[in-house]
Amino acid sequence: PGTDTAAAVVVWAMTYLIKYPEAMKKAQDEVRNVVGDKGYVSEEDIPNLPYLKAVIKESLRLEPVIPILLHRETIADAKIGGYDIPAKTIIQVNAWAVSRDTAAWGDNPNEFIPERFMNEQKGVDFKGQDFELLPFGSGRRMCPAMHLGVAMVEIPFANLLYRFDWSLPKGIKPEDIKMDVMTGLAMHKKDHLVLAPRTHI
Repeated sequence: PGTDTAAAVVVWAMTYLIKYPEAMKKAQDEVRNVVGDKGYVSEEDIPNLPYLKAVIKESLRLEPVIPILLHRETIADAKIGGYDIPAKTIIQVNAWAVSRDTAAWGDNPNEFIPERFMNEQKGVDFKGQDFELLPFGSGRRMCPAMHLGVAMVEIPFANLLYRFDWSLPKGIKPEDIKMDVMTGLAMHKKDHLVLAPRTHI
């Protein structure tokens, strides 16, 4: 984890934006309007980029880089969903399945809709209190570098959107992009994302 997982999040976010050009335009317009002619996105700009943050949350929801959270051990007997769980049982949370739960995300949990984090799920954050979105875990054992990890995604991702216009190579359509996952500790995109950048500034 670390730079490897941050890079995976940026790749997934770019993948979704290139598949959904209207979301790409909205994200780029927001970043470029906020930053103006400064030439780069800085940390001070990030709080003024709610749509960019929503794109990152939605990308992490659909493609949690660590899909199975670190295991926990129950300290007492418990009953969860009608099942008896004895004390000292090792449990693991499937963050991937949680992020696709229709009870939390409605009838369209598999669709890329960043706006959900600006509307009905506006208050959902990464701090582990909102159990429908757990990319960094929850509780005492959540990722201690969560804030650093988010910054390692937000600033480079925002600069990619600010500095370049992106397109697919000639002859490839958004629907041709494969969304297969390479399994492992971190969930990377199996096939490389190949894009053609054009300098915007």
